[in-house]
Amino acid sequence: MIIMKKRKFEQSDFWKQINESQLSFNKIDNIDDFKSSDINYKIALFNPKTNGIRYLKTLIFNIASGLNKNEWTLLQNIAKRNFGKPITITYNNQQICLDYVQAIFELTFLLKNLQLGDASILEIGAGYDRTCHAIISNCDIKSYYIIDLANCLQLSRRYLKKVLPEKDYGKISFIRESNLSELGGIRFDLCINIDSFDEMNHDVVEVYLSFINQRCNFFYVKNPVGKYFDKSLDDHSQGNQVVELALSQGVLKDVIDIHNNVEVEKQAEKFLKAYSPGKGWQCLSNSWAKPWSYYWQAIYEKKGDQ
Repeated sequence: MIIMKKRKFEQSDFWKQINESQLSFNKIDNIDDFKSSDINYKIALFNPKTNGIRYLKTLIFNIASGLNKNEWTLLQNIAKRNFGKPITITYNNQQICLDYVQAIFELTFLLKNLQLGDASILEIGAGYDRTCHAIISNCDIKSYYIIDLANCLQLSRRYLKKVLPEKDYGKISFIRESNLSELGGIRFDLCINIDSFDEMNHDVVEVYLSFINQRCNFFYVKNPVGKYFDKSLDDHSQGNQVVELALSQGVLKDVIDIHNNVEVEKQAEKFLKAYSPGKGWQCLSNSWAKPWSYYWQAIYEKKGDQ
């Protein structure tokens, strides 16, 4: 018979501190909402309010684990993508950031539907333009035109100059949003808008859609399907005025539960109608645009001049 010596079980100093703070008896008297409180943030879930970087890196890690061989190839073709000190994780000895993972998803969607060799591309609202960087690094395009506000154009000029070889940088033209006349009579094989129509005045979006209708053969769009008013997501940290401005922009202003897939998919029907450049256009393909729950993507082809 095995006789166990009497042991003295004592809580560690670490857990003593926890039990006196997050799990004190007075805090666990009422457990109606404990799963979104300090109680659960200590025993099961990292507090999202103070662990944003942890959750972002976890998101990137999980996405990277699901990339296929073709997506890895596209990503590895993009040199200097870590310029600017992005938040990254390391997977398969590659540094990965969320921006360029999204660029790869977008490019993969495009290449399933189009051949971009020798294409003339127009992008409206490019930010610092990871999209241009990803496309030029993977496709032998003819030209790339960027239309944006002056501040963003300055950022994209400086960024793309840093990350692209001189020959590729020479394919890019930068156009102020108020100077569409500089485009002359150029026709474009493809127009791209990613996450910016939703932030423009409705009438400005309509002007751009009319321009696309007249001057482009294909149109790729990726934007939110609607608005949200969930203060728990960001505590409206930029103030009520910014929230009100955000809700007033774009062509899709319905406030929805952006983390309800049924609502998102229903709203996507309005998305497809809202972003069709005209009656002569056909949607070739559309889908949820991961990883954000409420983004959708579609590619349209001009079939006639109706």
